[in-house]
Amino acid sequence: MSADAATLSALGAAALFAAGTALQYREATFAVSGSASPLAVLRRLVVSPAWLLGTGLLAVGLGFHAYALNQGTLTLVQPLLITGVLFTLPASRFAGGPPLRLAELAWAVVLVAGLAAFLVTSTPASQSARAVDSLPAFGIAAGSVAGVAVCLVVAKRSRGNLAATMLGVAAGIGLAGSAALIKICTELATRGLGVLASSWQLYAMTVVGLSSVAISQLAYRAGPMTASIPAINTVNPIVSVLLGWAAFDDTFRVSPQAVSVEVVSLVAVLAATVALSRHAAIRHNEARLERSPAGNRPPSTPA
Repeated sequence: MSADAATLSALGAAALFAAGTALQYREATFAVSGSASPLAVLRRLVVSPAWLLGTGLLAVGLGFHAYALNQGTLTLVQPLLITGVLFTLPASRFAGGPPLRLAELAWAVVLVAGLAAFLVTSTPASQSARAVDSLPAFGIAAGSVAGVAVCLVVAKRSRGNLAATMLGVAAGIGLAGSAALIKICTELATRGLGVLASSWQLYAMTVVGLSSVAISQLAYRAGPMTASIPAINTVNPIVSVLLGWAAFDDTFRVSPQAVSVEVVSLVAVLAATVALSRHAAIRHNEARLERSPAGNRPPSTPA
C-alpha cells in the first residue's frame, strides 16, 4: 500500500468527478425545456459531445477512486474526496458559471487547511493492509441499511428541504458503503478476475453503487440542492471513517493533543464543505433559472 499514490489518485478522482459533473449539469440544463419529455432530454444528452465527455471523465475518475482505495485506507481516501467541492469552483466557472466570489475562496482555504491538518494529525505515516473484520463490518452494514431505510421513509412523508436532506443523508451512507465494497473488490481482483467474478462483493458493490446514485438524483429533484449536496458531502466521509476504523482496523493517533487538533480541523472541514456545497448548489440553480424558458422558471432557491 502507498499513501502517496492513494493521495494523488484520490485528488485526481475528486478533480475528475467535479469536471465531469459540471459538464453534465451544463448540458442537462441546456437540454431541459418546459415541454421536453424525459426521453427526449435523454436522447439529446447521449448525442451531446460535452455530455459524453463528462461521462468519460466520471468513468476515469471512478478508476482513479478504485486505485486510491486499493492503495490507501478508507480514512485517507474518502475525506480527500471532499476536495471535489473545491474543484467544483473552477469547473463551474469553466462550464459557464459566474466568477468566483471572495467568500468561496475563503472557504476553500479553510477546507484545504482543515483537511490537511486532520489527515496529518490523525493518520499514522503508514498502515499495513488488514483483512476485513467480518462481525463489525456486518454490524455497520446492518446499521447503514437501517439508517437508509429510515431516511427514505422520512423523505417519503416530507417535502422540500427535509425530503432533500434525508435523501442526501441516505445517498451519503450508500456512497460510503459503495467505497468500502470497491476497496474489497480491488483487493479481490489482484487474486484474479475469476475470484472477483465469483464474489458476492462485486454484485453488492454494483447494487449499492447504482442505488446510491439513484437516491442522490431523487435528492436533487426533491428540493433545493443546497439541502441535498451538503448532506451527501458530509455524511459520506464521516461514515467512511467509521467503516475504516471498525471494519478495516484503520488506526488514528489518540493523544490528547492529536485528538484536539483532529476535532477542530474536522469541524472546520465540515463547515467549509457545507458552505462550498451551498455555493455550488446556488450557482447551479441560478444557471438553471437563467437558461429556463421565461414561462417555466422554477422558484428561486433560498440561500
